[in-house]
Order: sequence, then C-alpha cells, then structure tokens
Amino acid sequence: MNDEAPNKVVLIHGGGNSIGLAVIEEFLRRGATVALHDAARPETAAAIARDFAGERVLDLSAAPLDEGDIAGNLAAVAARCGRLDALINLYVPGPGTGAAELETYAPALYRRDLAAAEILARPGGGMIVNQFYLASSFADTDLGDAVAAARGAITGITRTLCIRYGRMGVRVIGLLVGLLDAPEIKALASERVRAATTPLRRWAEPVDIAKSVAFLVLDSGYISGQMLIMDGGLTAGINGT
Repeated sequence: MNDEAPNKVVLIHGGGNSIGLAVIEEFLRRGATVALHDAARPETAAAIARDFAGERVLDLSAAPLDEGDIAGNLAAVAARCGRLDALINLYVPGPGTGAAELETYAPALYRRDLAAAEILARPGGGMIVNQFYLASSFADTDLGDAVAAARGAITGITRTLCIRYGRMGVRVIGLLVGLLDAPEIKALASERVRAATTPLRRWAEPVDIAKSVAFLVLDSGYISGQMLIMDGGLTAGINGT
C-alpha cells in the first residue's frame, strides 16, 4: 500500500473520544473513508461526525452492532459503507469503568472480530486492529488486574484469528499503549502513574496512536498476529538493558 488510501473504508469501533478523533483525522488525511461507531458515547460520536460535515465520515453509532446477530449487523454496516477494508477496535475506559466491564469486553471483541474476519476474507483481504493498554498504565487502581487479564484474552484472540484467517488475506494486530496523554486515561491514572515518564521523556498522545494504526492498516503488508507495544521505551527498563 502507499501513502494514499482512496476507496478504503475503515470502521472505528469505540471512537467517540479524543483517540477516535485523532484516528479519524489521520485516515481522512490518508484519503480513506471512516465509519464511526460508539454506542456507549453516541452523543460524542455524533458531535465528532458533525465536525467533519461534508467529509468522508459516517456516524453509524445508532446501528446495532454488538448485540443480536452480530455478523448480520456488521454486514449491514459494511453494505451501508459500500465495502469494508479494516476494523479498528479502540478501547477507551470512562469514569464509570470497572472490572466487570473489562470481563465482558474480550468476549464481545472476539465476536466482533470474528464477524469482521468473515467479511474481510476476500481478494485483497483486510485488517483488524485491537487497541488496548499495558496494565502498568492503571497501576495502583482497581483496573490494574482487570486490564492485565483482558490483555491476555485479547492476545489470544489476536493470535488465533491471525492463524485462522491469514490464508484468506486477513491480518490481525494488537496495539498495546502505555502512558497516554489523553483526558479519558489521565483521569483514571493513579498519582504514581501520573508522575511516571519514559525514555522519550513524554507520554504518548492520541496522534501517536493514530499514526501507528494508519501505518498498520495502510502500509504494513506483512505484520500480523503480534501484540505491538507502543510505550516510548518504558518496558525497556530504566537503564535501557
């Protein structure tokens, strides 16, 4: 693939937030059409779509997706868009997020990814990106252990679907984010985490996620089945060894 992505359609699930906004802007810059779905934050998603009035952004948050016939729901979304080339799953916890929500997230993600893989399994293939977090981002909070457990499940989902659908041209990637300078994340971080830094001496910003996701979808034709860590070198250790 090249720098431009005319006629490419990407579905951003859970994009009604600052991270989704950055991802939308990057894919629009690259020439893709974006379908936005966030049933948990429909008003925010609608506001984001209004800001891009006249551009290639479709707010499909009102369409059923993660309930009932998920395969049929996703196929209907793809039909409304004319095609589907990538599913980008963004996970952005909110003020009321607890361990119970994280326990249900991975099974829902699996069902959605499975339905998407069936649609993307065609000539030319497609891409699924599962964005999530390193547990260290939520150290000293009630979410720390739940994030670690969910990460393990998402790792298994990513690798399993990569193996199952790779021969059909479908690539599946996990993107694990460390310290993220986004209001939704900083509001949940503990005091110790907020004081942390990285070898790059800054936290990631939503635009960093956006550029990484766009690279994976549009440029990286041979990366699949991996859980990529984007943490500014934090997990390299404080002395770099």
